Amino acid sequence: MIRKLMSIMTGILLLAAAGTALAAGSAYDLIHSVSDSLFPRLAAESNADSAKLKAIVRTELMPYVDIKYAAYKVMGANIRSTDENQRKRFVSAFETYIVDTYSSALGKYDNQGITIDPKTQGDAKSTVVNVTVRTKDGEDFQVAFKLRQNQKTQEWKVYDMVAEGISLLSSKQAEFNELIGKHGIDRVCEMLEQHSLPASGK
Repeated sequence: MIRKLMSIMTGILLLAAAGTALAAGSAYDLIHSVSDSLFPRLAAESNADSAKLKAIVRTELMPYVDIKYAAYKVMGANIRSTDENQRKRFVSAFETYIVDTYSSALGKYDNQGITIDPKTQGDAKSTVVNVTVRTKDGEDFQVAFKLRQNQKTQEWKVYDMVAEGISLLSSKQAEFNELIGKHGIDRVCEMLEQHSLPASGK
């Protein structure tokens, strides 16, 4: 159930992230606007192949995900033992991994209904937007999108989501900390680049 939920929510996270490009305003306004414009498009392209989905993710969605922040958080304490080149390589490799994960999730979108809570939580630097997702079988799932605001550009970017109490960022941090501790940062980068990351049981 958790794996199914995370797959559905990941697709919705992408739409939330894309909303940061639409206009200046609150995190809620942006997520609400993109849900109105992109859900129909996603439904119309439900039969798109993986290459097209990856292209959509890279060109329209990834610019609005704070991938560097997320990658650094995933590295955790391991970041202290890396140099600048290793960090840059990991961010790039992690982005490829996220694109693959997100494009796969996009292909699973099946017209789920959403309700966005207008009452955001947080401050001008970091905000949480709560969303209720209703599946076709009538089940409701709670999702919280975490966004950070760039103090120079004033743009909001999504860096994490919490689905039914499970943080995607925290779960990946535990997974990658274990891999980096076992194989080292360079080997983990190679696995990400070669799409040979071991399947996680988490």
